[in-house]
Amino acid sequence: MRQETLADEIPPMRPGRLNLYSPDDIKRWGVERFLDTVCRKEPLEIPDLGFTEEENRAMDEILRQEREASARGL
Repeated sequence: MRQETLADEIPPMRPGRLNLYSPDDIKRWGVERFLDTVCRKEPLEIPDLGFTEEENRAMDEILRQEREASARGL
């Protein structure tokens, strides 16, 4: 196995900070390798935000209306 040069190393994500990677670097590293290195491996847990069923239904209806409007080009 070849030893990676400094240019081949993918800088790790820094939680709480802006993480920027150039498209040229990602192409050089390979998209699959890049995603394997920087992406979470465990599922993202969505916290309970405390919305009631009525509030959830209202938000779902608003999203449905926005999708329809977007599909009509509005």
